[in-house]
Amino acid sequence: MQRLTLATAIGAAVATLAAAPAAAGVIGSLANFDVINDTGKPAYGFEIEIEDPLFDHTKITSVFGYDRNFGLPAGPGAVERYGVPTIVDLPTGVLIKYGGVLGGISTPSGPYSTSGDSCWPFGAGWSTATSCDHFGVSTLGQPALTKYSWTVESALVPGTLVQQVAGLPAVNFAYTPPVGGQAAVVAAVIHAEAPDHEQPENEGLWGEAFWVKTFTKNVNHNIDLGNLFRKDADQPGDAEVETEWEIFQKAPLGEQGGNDMKERQLALGDNDKAVIRRYEFYKYLGPFTAEGEADCNKGCEKDPVGLNYVGAFVGQQMAGFNVDDLQAPIALPVPEPQTWAMLLAGLAFVGAVSGRRRSGEARRAR
Repeated sequence: MQRLTLATAIGAAVATLAAAPAAAGVIGSLANFDVINDTGKPAYGFEIEIEDPLFDHTKITSVFGYDRNFGLPAGPGAVERYGVPTIVDLPTGVLIKYGGVLGGISTPSGPYSTSGDSCWPFGAGWSTATSCDHFGVSTLGQPALTKYSWTVESALVPGTLVQQVAGLPAVNFAYTPPVGGQAAVVAAVIHAEAPDHEQPENEGLWGEAFWVKTFTKNVNHNIDLGNLFRKDADQPGDAEVETEWEIFQKAPLGEQGGNDMKERQLALGDNDKAVIRRYEFYKYLGPFTAEGEADCNKGCEKDPVGLNYVGAFVGQQMAGFNVDDLQAPIALPVPEPQTWAMLLAGLAFVGAVSGRRRSGEARRAR
């Protein structure tokens, strides 16, 4: 994966200095999410990859653990197990990277018993035995695709790190303004991920199956997109249970599957300014077909708990959408004076080398 070159690093820093606050009317969203490491191996980091060439860091307004200061002495990074993440512009979009050192800080793999709240411990510190982590990113506009993945040791090449797709999906919002007396509509969509697990041929298999419960709430004010947690002021207990239990599973490539996408069209009232969504994911323990598709045609969706078809909690996705968002782009660190001097010296060196080449070519041409 290509990282920033010298020229693009300077360009990104200059763009950061020149970035202006977002204007009214920009659509914004944020997903704060809990995710369980169920990869079967320790995870040495986590990545959020925005795959959209039209996106760079100037379209990111907040990253959990990077710029949100909750008053802890150690600063924003104190709220993350892995500390402050890095944000890198790529030709294909933006990469947000937590941790990533083999043998360093890790999230153990295993089940997690939810208390009904976020697994984020605030200032209490992270337990080395807790398999749940909390992340979040806010953007101006909706990227084409967002992927979450754990950083684990490769089974094929021991001693190296690879990305293993996390089962928790990103939430994509699309806003349709009111037209002809019709109410404004916010569409919320989640897509199930295919099971790559370092082997592309697995794209042709059925993905892991989950149960998903969905909660929704419309509010008459802009929500704090940087502080969207379970049981906060904007997510009281009266949030409507939109769907009690649904199966969520990625279909193989080329096969028509009915459960690999969940989409809802949410109409906004005259005074509604924002939509809050919460998705809770649990392991599916019900029957499967011989091909690996979750098989609930016999009615197990009606009472999956009574039939013991609901397994361990996997994670929860808390997503918010403000129709009129006034967030400003995130600012990447500006190089220190000595760093600028090194960059400029490097450019001067490149210019000098180029000048000598042109001079030599001119002498040879005489």
